Amino acid sequence: MCGISGITNKNVNIVENMTDMTCHRGPDDRGIYSEDNVTLGHSRLSIQDLTKAGHQPMVSSTGRYVIVYNGEIYNFKRLRKGFSKYNFLKSISDTEVILELFEEYGIECIKKLSGIYAFAIWDKKEKRLILSRDKAGVKPLYYSMENNNLIFCSELKGIFKHSSIKKINLNALSCYFKFGYVTGEQTIWEGINKLLPGETLTFKNNKVEKIRYEKEVEVPEIKSKNDAKKIIPEILTAVVKDQMISDVPVGLFLSGGIDSNLLLSLMSEVSTYKINTYSSFFEVEEKDDIKFNSDARIAKKSSDFFGSNHTEVRIDENSIIDNIENTIWHMDEPNSNSSLIPNYLLAKDASKTNKVILSGEGGDEIFGGYDRYKSIRIIDQFSKIPKILRDTGLMFTPKKIISEKNKFRLGKASTFDLFMSFAENNEKHSNKIYKLDNRDNYLKDFISPFFDKPDLLSSIVNAEMNSWMLDDYLMRADKMSMAFGLENRVPFLDERLIALSNKLDSSWKYPLNSKNLGKKILIDSISSRIPKFILGRKKRGWVTPISKWLREGLRDMSCDIANKDYVSGTEEYIDFDNVNIALDDHYKFKNYGVQTVWSIITFQIWYKKFMKDLN
Repeated sequence: MCGISGITNKNVNIVENMTDMTCHRGPDDRGIYSEDNVTLGHSRLSIQDLTKAGHQPMVSSTGRYVIVYNGEIYNFKRLRKGFSKYNFLKSISDTEVILELFEEYGIECIKKLSGIYAFAIWDKKEKRLILSRDKAGVKPLYYSMENNNLIFCSELKGIFKHSSIKKINLNALSCYFKFGYVTGEQTIWEGINKLLPGETLTFKNNKVEKIRYEKEVEVPEIKSKNDAKKIIPEILTAVVKDQMISDVPVGLFLSGGIDSNLLLSLMSEVSTYKINTYSSFFEVEEKDDIKFNSDARIAKKSSDFFGSNHTEVRIDENSIIDNIENTIWHMDEPNSNSSLIPNYLLAKDASKTNKVILSGEGGDEIFGGYDRYKSIRIIDQFSKIPKILRDTGLMFTPKKIISEKNKFRLGKASTFDLFMSFAENNEKHSNKIYKLDNRDNYLKDFISPFFDKPDLLSSIVNAEMNSWMLDDYLMRADKMSMAFGLENRVPFLDERLIALSNKLDSSWKYPLNSKNLGKKILIDSISSRIPKFILGRKKRGWVTPISKWLREGLRDMSCDIANKDYVSGTEEYIDFDNVNIALDDHYKFKNYGVQTVWSIITFQIWYKKFMKDLN
């Protein structure tokens, strides 16, 4: 992976500065291309073609196109065969294949690309800049328009540094306090936007246009569960083979769950070397070990089973204190997910011996793994009962059997209401700690178009994949890994698996009789490839001890940071009287409030580092 940046005028100083700010994404090489109408910058992480022939910015064979590119095109070797009759290819990189596809087919060649990518191409003939992002949104790309110029970068901070606005976007901030992350096209800063997954943007004559190129993905016809059970392992194996393509070794972030263990099984089958695996281990008291380290212990058992080279990254309270500022800096936007720092430390350790890592993000969305999906399926089935019977039943059912929250979900809730009820932070003080008016219309306008699938679960999952998974999980995977020049690939979000998922009935993924075990169709199709001690375990989230540590070794830090005197300016957005109540309730076990407290700590540090220090 790499860092890319540019501006639609001749300004080497700005682009060099953006390249400096994102050089951690590509520590192996860097380059600048400049002419009157454009300046492009690139910092390179060498994975395909480690020679100087892979240097960027790269110019096409005729000289018409110039590219800066961040990503991996998994089908580039197959695409390359189309050029075999020519002798002009100077490298064995996927970068050059993209350029020559543009030479032959123009912008519509984007339909042919399969992989994870964000790239910018300058068309010298048309005086046109083209930005494009992969359909799953694995690689980030940001842009802004100012003074009739378009500026873009792999990371927000590169654009913000040169923006004249420097203003917090209240839509995004409201989203952050509700969800713990920012989602949608808008970002935390006014005037700076994300290119959304699957979008291609063109800039010419001071005009921006956006296009979506829909690609037909060939997946075998599925008429029954047996068809699915046969096809799933075949596609998974093909995907892992493609994503193991690299001129450097490929490692794996390993947990105790099905997804990463399935990846290890398939990687071990196709690899010619022992896989390096990495998991986190929390330094806690013996009485808390089962709660916080059962996942790590199963991962170690699995690594022994498959014969991987396993590393446990030990994490304690000091690890949090020492690294919290760096993780917030690398995330760009505030994100209150307490697993950021473990992810950051895993990536730091993995980067010592690997440039490429696989991880299991997306498996639960593709195959239906989360416990809440059973609730959504029950709600969907309940909605098919005649309305008068539903309303009557809910009216006379006592609260001790069905809570008011679940009565609302089963009764009057719209699909958007349901999505929000599962997505929002619902801790006691979560909506009292910030001073913002209601901005749900922004979220509703963004989220609602994703509710276009044939059943409720498929619609909710589609919305999650374009919000929570995209802007929390995938953004975290990219930013924490690329902080150390480590490429994170996510096989479960390959276009073939997404297309396959769309053909699987929701009842196959999470049957109502599954006893809180999702991904039934996946488990049934791959059980022979997974050790028995992995199968049959109830799904557990990756539980960190942050809640416990906030009451212990992180208490002084949290009191210092979640304080109105920590940094001036945040009192405009935060109600510190209610923050103090939330802190006190959490410390004294009155109310569980870790996400609420952590969101304040994160925002305070973020505001200081970006709105104060970077300015």
